[in-house]
Amino acid sequence: MLFLIVIVIKLDNKFLDFQLITQEGILVSDQVKKVKVKTSMGGLTILPNHAEIKSDLVPGTMKISYYDDSKEEQKFNIADGVIEASPSKVTIITRTAKVKEDKDPYQL
Repeated sequence: MLFLIVIVIKLDNKFLDFQLITQEGILVSDQVKKVKVKTSMGGLTILPNHAEIKSDLVPGTMKISYYDDSKEEQKFNIADGVIEASPSKVTIITRTAKVKEDKDPYQL
């Protein structure tokens, strides 16, 4: 007799719990809908329900898009570090992170 067992995993996360941690402490802790970073293997975009991943980060620009549409996308200049992601959570640990200001070249 043969039995077939089917396990269904429901992945319906609409946001990611995000934390950006530096030597100074937690810089950002919020719900986001997208995180873009650079790794030694290339660019990486994390969305809700992403497969679990752990990777190194290289210095560069990180972008986060908030789940709350009233908050604008934010960019950070980050040092090297690590990223750990699961279907519902992203944690980035880096030595330093500073908000990157996009200045309008035509504004005085």
